[in-house]
Amino acid sequence: MSVQPEYAEQFDWLVMRFSDLAAMLVSSYLYYEYIDSGDENTLDIYGKGVSAFWGIAPTYHISLYREKPTIVWDFHSLLRGIQMMFSFALTDETRPLRICKHCNMAYIAERPNSVFCSLKCKNQNNVYKGRDKRKRDVD
Repeated sequence: MSVQPEYAEQFDWLVMRFSDLAAMLVSSYLYYEYIDSGDENTLDIYGKGVSAFWGIAPTYHISLYREKPTIVWDFHSLLRGIQMMFSFALTDETRPLRICKHCNMAYIAERPNSVFCSLKCKNQNNVYKGRDKRKRDVD
């Protein structure tokens, strides 16, 4: 991608585009959280949220990079590039884009079954869970 000094977008427009990406991430997260619940109406709503994500069709060409054919993507705007990278991250099976079970921040998982963004969040979650259990046992 090249930098174009005359290209700029309004801040409100950027906020809206990134809000759309966040809604897509949350919809896909909730869809897979409720997939075993059997509640077809809830799954239908989250499924529609996932499928509402606008598709993009960037152009590409094949170039030789160190004498090996390589796909070179041509994006006409930064937003299109971000959307494509987000799509790849969301659909990656080996290092998926997830939402941390403890802090609710988005992160790229190191393993497909990961539910916490860091060891710190995992430990804090376990501490809070242990405190809640002791509190219930006392009551």
